[in-house]
Amino acid sequence: MILTGADIQRTKGGATIYCPCLFGLSETQADLAFVMPRMDHNRALREAEGQGRWAAVLASDPFGSETTLHAALKASGYVGVTNWPSSILLEGTMRQSMSTIPATPEFEYDFLARAAAAGFDTMAFFVALDQARQAIDAGLTRLVLHPGLLDAPEAESADMFRASLQSIIDAIRREAPQVEVLAYTSALHDRTLDLFRLDVDGFVHLETGMP
Repeated sequence: MILTGADIQRTKGGATIYCPCLFGLSETQADLAFVMPRMDHNRALREAEGQGRWAAVLASDPFGSETTLHAALKASGYVGVTNWPSSILLEGTMRQSMSTIPATPEFEYDFLARAAAAGFDTMAFFVALDQARQAIDAGLTRLVLHPGLLDAPEAESADMFRASLQSIIDAIRREAPQVEVLAYTSALHDRTLDLFRLDVDGFVHLETGMP
């Protein structure tokens, strides 16, 4: 599955997640575009034809009606929603301050659960096991593990880090075998961390190309 900010003909179809705020960003910049995107993100989604694609929704958007958003996405032809941009990468005081919006993983997972009840397929991004458990408790059964914000590690450190990611995946499979676990990656992540070697059910690959 491809995650992209490019709204072009070849990206149409169910294997594409459309995320407008990522347009023109590099792999590194894309991971910094969460929670406070540089545009009216959900409006950009509503104004683009879904064509059977997934919509990467800013779940913490304080403006507008959730019911209206669902209706607009359905009318545009989207079949699924996911929580990207997301608060999963927030830490420390920033995480505390943003929780008043609210912008928290738990809020996003509840948003996705309501989207599922409205008839959408759903997919929940997470970065830690406790977040995965929150998503599962919300009734979500397709999860995407994000490796987090990291500097490029040495080869040995990359092996250890990848093993730590695999341990999260394995723990989810033990606790909730019905859950499908994918991994987020990009050309940069594959080059520095070999994330393509993870034993997962599939990948969500960031595509940074521009038309």
